[in-house]
Amino acid sequence: MSNSLLRFIPALIGAAVIAGCTSTDPRAVLGGGGQQPAIDQATNAPVVQGTCPQVILREGTAYYTRYAKGGEGDATKVMHQASISDTTRQCRISGDQMIITVVASGRVVAGPAGKPGTVEVPVRIAVVEGDTVLYSELQKQPVNLLEGMPAEQFIFTNDSVAFPAASSQTAKLYVGIDPGPYNTP
Repeated sequence: MSNSLLRFIPALIGAAVIAGCTSTDPRAVLGGGGQQPAIDQATNAPVVQGTCPQVILREGTAYYTRYAKGGEGDATKVMHQASISDTTRQCRISGDQMIITVVASGRVVAGPAGKPGTVEVPVRIAVVEGDTVLYSELQKQPVNLLEGMPAEQFIFTNDSVAFPAASSQTAKLYVGIDPGPYNTP
């Protein structure tokens, strides 16, 4: 299989998953209209998509650039750039909680000041209802940049995003890169 085809496999998988997660009927569940809902095999909970919040990438959180110390804004001091290109989610109900599995795919590109090794991409997931934060977690996604390879893809997964199911119709689900205070080494 060619390298160019391998680069697009995560995007194709993501697109296929997204296609299965876009019902406009709030009563819809995987499995269809009057049928029994699909069951998540790992949790034995019904999968519900009609009330599953859409994934939103906030302005400026789909990418970030990391610079060598003291090199902010200098293109020759770029260590790496990271970006999120695709997202999806799957929802299930457990008691009075909605549990969401969030998946984001992206890539890391080495810059002129970069070197091979592990890069940690800081990915934040937040669920917000109005001004109330129902869930927020920052995780570091490790990506191994190999010698001679200018870019590497990654797939981030968090399968434990939880908040009250009663908020599912009005909550917003955000995913993005959140470098915070550690943008420079």
